[in-house]
Amino acid sequence: MKTQPLRYQSLKVVLLYMEADVRQVSLKYSAGTSINDTNYYVGIYRDFQPDQAIPKIVENENKIGVPYNLDQYGFQAPPNYILAAGDVPLADLNNDPLRHDTDEVEESEKRSLRNYEAALTLKNKSMDTEAAVEELPENDNQDVVNNAVIRQLSNYSVEILNELILLHRHALLPFHYRRHNLTPPYSCYIQLTVASKGTKPRIQRYMYTKRLHEAAKQLNTILFGGRQCVIQVRDFTMPWCSILRLPVGFKIRVKCIDDLYDLSLKYNAMLSMIDSSSFPLDKITIHSTIDVGIGANDYHLPAIRSAKVIKIQDDSFEPGLLTFLRTVPNQTVIVSHYYVLFHADDYFALVTNWLTVKRPAGTCYLFPIWKEETVRELLKLVKTRIENTKRTKRRVTVCMGHSNRLEVYYVPAKSLNNPGFNCHGYKWILNMRVVSV
Repeated sequence: MKTQPLRYQSLKVVLLYMEADVRQVSLKYSAGTSINDTNYYVGIYRDFQPDQAIPKIVENENKIGVPYNLDQYGFQAPPNYILAAGDVPLADLNNDPLRHDTDEVEESEKRSLRNYEAALTLKNKSMDTEAAVEELPENDNQDVVNNAVIRQLSNYSVEILNELILLHRHALLPFHYRRHNLTPPYSCYIQLTVASKGTKPRIQRYMYTKRLHEAAKQLNTILFGGRQCVIQVRDFTMPWCSILRLPVGFKIRVKCIDDLYDLSLKYNAMLSMIDSSSFPLDKITIHSTIDVGIGANDYHLPAIRSAKVIKIQDDSFEPGLLTFLRTVPNQTVIVSHYYVLFHADDYFALVTNWLTVKRPAGTCYLFPIWKEETVRELLKLVKTRIENTKRTKRRVTVCMGHSNRLEVYYVPAKSLNNPGFNCHGYKWILNMRVVSV
């Protein structure tokens, strides 16, 4: 195994993929960065023994390395919440980190292992007799609920059950190593993976002499550090991690920001790395769950309210989004997904609100629709309850005065060629817009 210290000179491979035109930047994880079509990832690689049985999931994780540090026994180490110069916190760092080395975790793994082993025994007996087996094998947790669980698990194939058994046995190994003060039979390295579309990933491994977050910061310093001006970026994806490990002075000018989630909790942190000339943004994409308060405050933030286009994915199970949108001033709103099956009356209330407040020309909202009956009923409501309307098959037009008119219509979802609409099975797209006469 060829290894070397993690130094700037030994990381020159990353510079081969840098482009002067930075169109897209995605700081996806605490240890991963994407620039344009190139992904840079640092992880912990485990060099297992050739004869060691490794679960397929672990093998796949090992291709780029796990995104967390490992302790001397192989446990996932608690994250490091110490901030260095340039770091940007994106979460509450006062909470106790989740631990993976507790007695409760070990007992849970043992219980799962017993259940899968019992399910495999039941599966094998059923296959031998070519009939359903009523008697369950011996198990340490023979209650009625657990018996039902085992019977359900026995529906898996033998291959899957064997793989799950191997996975839980593997998860129990760190507890065994710690109990007997043993060193795991593998060596750990920091692995840098650089992958671009159409090319074979390039991999370099280094001695595990520093923590993963330190390696991630060093990588980002190579990619972004030492610049005399603001980095120009078209699309920026916000990461879902606790801390961004960035070089001092990191600053970007962006046009679009994607994957914002509960932004109000990290709003000032985001503003610290985005140049003020970026606002108003061309487009911003947010995730929310309004009915439980997650992301509800985001709709009041200046950076979101001033964006020309706001794309929303709301995971609420209770209605409320349409009422919430009455207060959103953005010119274009695209609701790409929601779980609630809104009725025609709900959309009609939004229509009447627009007429009351006289939304300006250029306002345009798009909603995904599962059932055509919903939008057909909406057009009927608009035609019968509002004066000065004109109706065609899929469109109704309402006069808003001498200069503007409101158009409410729907089109097949496939006609918009929007992956967000198509992947959730929506059949129609409702469009509400105000246009100049």
